[in-house]
Amino acid sequence: MRCIIKENMDTAKLVGLAFLGGGIFLLIAYGIYKALENVTSIDPVILISSLAILFGIVVLLIATAMDRKSGEEKKIKKEDLEP
Repeated sequence: MRCIIKENMDTAKLVGLAFLGGGIFLLIAYGIYKALENVTSIDPVILISSLAILFGIVVLLIATAMDRKSGEEKKIKKEDLEP
């Protein structure tokens, strides 16, 4: 019974993080949309490169979070701690 609850908690955390990430993404996308609505004379190359940089930063942050989550506390052998 306890194992099932733990699996459900992991699923709930994943769903919660997905909603959090989706909400943040939508707010950022809406802000960019409104900014572009006001600035009509922006160079398309600058726009595309700025969006690519922003997307790259988001992907790196997500990859870092996933890497930290998967590499939780590895056991250190006693012999590795000795000088």
